[in-house]
Formats: sequence, structure tokens, C-alpha cells
Amino acid sequence: MKVLKQTLADAAVMTLDGEFDSFVTNAFAGEIEKIILAGTSNIVLNMKAVTFVNSTALGSMIKSRKACKKEHGDLLVTEPSDAVREAMESLGLDRLFALYETNDEALAVLRQGPGLEMEGNEESTVMISMPGNTGTIVGHIKKLDVDDMMCRVDKMNEGIVPGRAVKLKFRLKLYRKEFFELKARVETIEKSGPAHDLSLHFTDISDADRADIESFVKDMINLRKMSSGG
Repeated sequence: MKVLKQTLADAAVMTLDGEFDSFVTNAFAGEIEKIILAGTSNIVLNMKAVTFVNSTALGSMIKSRKACKKEHGDLLVTEPSDAVREAMESLGLDRLFALYETNDEALAVLRQGPGLEMEGNEESTVMISMPGNTGTIVGHIKKLDVDDMMCRVDKMNEGIVPGRAVKLKFRLKLYRKEFFELKARVETIEKSGPAHDLSLHFTDISDADRADIESFVKDMINLRKMSSGG
């Protein structure tokens, strides 16, 4: 398999050509590591010319995306060939990876930054509870991503501190009728006037919930761009 790399100011584009199988996964992972070590954690993976991909290679893609996420970036797939799309769909990975039609579309999403700004959205209420505690506090989601949430709480509970495990329950009514019920960890707390802003990192989220949140974020960002003429 041939790999063509293009390094931009804020992202890297990797174009794969040929068979992506077990024999080249180590080399692929090494290229991803080099990009991240050079300071770039946003990567676009163009798979238009990939003629074959197996489960080991797809597993390497998952690990690479986790490595990008760890550095607050992401790995997005563009122009998947029929072989790639079929393999990803057969393993349910089309729910884990958002697939984009062009490199430019994926780059625009990466440059938007992780997450969807939701402040002012009437449906951004989240209920926060602590294991072993019957009390529940109500927050309003300010930003949502597949791994993290930022919310504003008007009435704080003294038990909510950085490092504390919490349970979240919220609904995106325009997208899914069922509630999301996730486990998270409080990362930071910042005072904002009489309220507090909480940064939460999801610690237990199913692939289906992650895929639904990712699709919601992507669709809302695209809708906002269309409504603004962008």
C-alpha cells in the first residue's frame, strides 16, 4: 500500500492507495504516530483508492483515532471506496467513524473544532447525579462532543468536584426520542457569575450512543452552515 502525506497548517491528509491489510498496519500506525509527535492531531484519511481492507487494518484505524482523540484531535475518513465502505458497514464501524465525501468537507469539520456549541438551545437540559446520592442537579449543555460535554449549573452541589464520577441523562429531542444515559467524570469546574461551568468526560458510552451523538453534532453543524450561507 502506498501512503501520500500532505501536512497543512492545522491538519494532515493521508491518502491510501492499494491493499490495506495486516502486513502494512504497523507502518500505518507508525506514520500516524509521526504526525502526532510532530504536533498535529487532526488527520484526514482519504480511502478512495483502497482496494481491500481487513479487520486488522480497521482495528489499526480505531487505535489511531483514539490516539488523535487523546491529543484533542480526530481522525476522519473521506471518499471510502466500495470495498472500504462494505467492510466498515459489515463491522458496524460506519457508526463509529463519520464518513465524508471530500477532504475539504472533513477539514472544515476539523477546523470547526471539537463539539457543537449548544448554549441557548431549549433542548440542552442535562440531569446530573452521583452514584450513591439520591439528589439530582440540572444543568444546561453549552457544548457537546462524542467524548465530552460542557454544561452550566445554576445551583451547585458541594459533592461535585474534579475527578468525581457522575451519571448523565439528557435527550436530543429533534434527533432521538430515547434518553442518553451515560457515565462521566468531572474534569474541571469554573465559576461563571452565580453559576458554574462543568467540563465532563464520558467514561462509559456505547458505540450506538457515540455514533448518534457524532451524527447529531455533524448534522447540526452542517445545518447551521447552510442556514448562514456558508
